[in-house]
Amino acid sequence: MNTGPIPILFTWKPPRGLERIKECIPDLAVQVTDDRAEIMKKIEEVEVACVGHFDAEILRAAKKLRWVHAFSGGVNSLIFPEFVASPIPLTCLKGSFDIPAAEHALAVMLAFSRKLEYDIRQRPHRRFEESEPMELHGKTVGIVGLGNMGAEIARRCHSFGMRVLGLARRPRAGPSEVDQMLAPNELPKLLAASDFVIVAAPLTSETRGMMGEAQLRAMRKTAYLIDVSGRPAIYELDALTRALKEGWIAGASLQIVPESDSPLWDLENLLISFHRIVSREHYDRCIEMFCENLHRYRAGQPLLGLVDKMAGY
Repeated sequence: MNTGPIPILFTWKPPRGLERIKECIPDLAVQVTDDRAEIMKKIEEVEVACVGHFDAEILRAAKKLRWVHAFSGGVNSLIFPEFVASPIPLTCLKGSFDIPAAEHALAVMLAFSRKLEYDIRQRPHRRFEESEPMELHGKTVGIVGLGNMGAEIARRCHSFGMRVLGLARRPRAGPSEVDQMLAPNELPKLLAASDFVIVAAPLTSETRGMMGEAQLRAMRKTAYLIDVSGRPAIYELDALTRALKEGWIAGASLQIVPESDSPLWDLENLLISFHRIVSREHYDRCIEMFCENLHRYRAGQPLLGLVDKMAGY
């Protein structure tokens, strides 16, 4: 149990919430800088680092470091060999994105099923052609990655009367809202059975490029692909472009910003968003999560959002 002052270094500048962190427990010595030279100097005496950027050079200089917190959900850039081998625990904001991710997934499914994206495209022409919407009730949704975020999505889909398939890396029983749990080798089965495929998986060596031509061709021509992972490397974008142009699938929604000359911009059946798996409330929840972890750290209790550095998430 740590009872003395806790020296903390933020290697990025929070837009708000810093005062709340400073006040959450007594005797916090909080420093904030995003300047590389200052980081290298200050990290030597730091016990806790709340990081944006973190690398092997910073780790080597951190002689007293006992805990690293990433103010993000993805931690791919932090999983370098020296840190994986280190006993220093890493936490991140996983668990805080569940609500906005589930609401976004549902919003996109409704946009596609109610033909809202079609209505938006037609408005500049000041005319509407008949386009029959469909109901989510009775449809099948396949959720690739049934962690905290995937489970929250499953609950929302179940409440709409949808059949829910869930795929997880490790065999286990799913939440009551999931009708069937599948293993990674059963991905083709999930794709073939789903009206909506929602990807909520982290980016790992196993998931990199997992949605390629074979997987897209395994989906129904009437099905929609929805990304809430925010990890473009999970997808083979050239194959997805062809899938949308040639009608292998009905449509898709991605959390990316393509290059300005990318053909993705011209695909009418692609909804492009950028970091919509957040909210005003989400940021405040992230601050409270870090404050709760500071209490847990001081009391020697298990930390929230602990990352399995070997697994990569």
